[in-house]
Amino acid sequence: MKKLFLFLALGVCGAASAQLPTALSAAPATTAVAGTNVPAKPRAPTVITSDAADFDMNIRQGIYRGHVVVQDPDVKLTCAWLVIDLPDSGSHLNHVLADTNVVVDFTDEKGQTYHVTAARAVYDYKVVNTETNETVTFSGSPKVVTKESTIESEPMIWDRARNKFSFIGPIMKSSAGLGGEGDTNAPMLNFLK
Repeated sequence: MKKLFLFLALGVCGAASAQLPTALSAAPATTAVAGTNVPAKPRAPTVITSDAADFDMNIRQGIYRGHVVVQDPDVKLTCAWLVIDLPDSGSHLNHVLADTNVVVDFTDEKGQTYHVTAARAVYDYKVVNTETNETVTFSGSPKVVTKESTIESEPMIWDRARNKFSFIGPIMKSSAGLGGEGDTNAPMLNFLK
């Protein structure tokens, strides 16, 4: 999800200045593949569509309304309302709000698919005393579904800087159980690693 929000920021800044609110793309990769002279493949663009969008450059904010779909090579997000605080050039994106019927689908680097639903998702990034704080907080009956398990919690917090999840009052269901028969690689427990 980090990539999603980073590329959204890059795309929104470029789209806002070019006044192209519905198709946003990230800057192409410019680094070469290690050990070769072959340039890295350009990254596919992030595309945001919605019924309407407003960009207020006075407060540096982009707002998408109605049937919002964010299609990124790594993540697909849908919601009714998306607010992005636009960073200054060269700065890290620090706040994104996705609201109403939030659905996030992505696949991690190990090939595990995730389907997350919630009423709201809030991404926050800040550095305090040289410590990076980067979280995504899902609220409003959030649920994450994988091939092996379902976890519900209110709220559900993903601490990206520490790669940890926090659940308040979790309800966890595993289609494969918790391993049993000496299985130390239980699907439910693997999700929590």
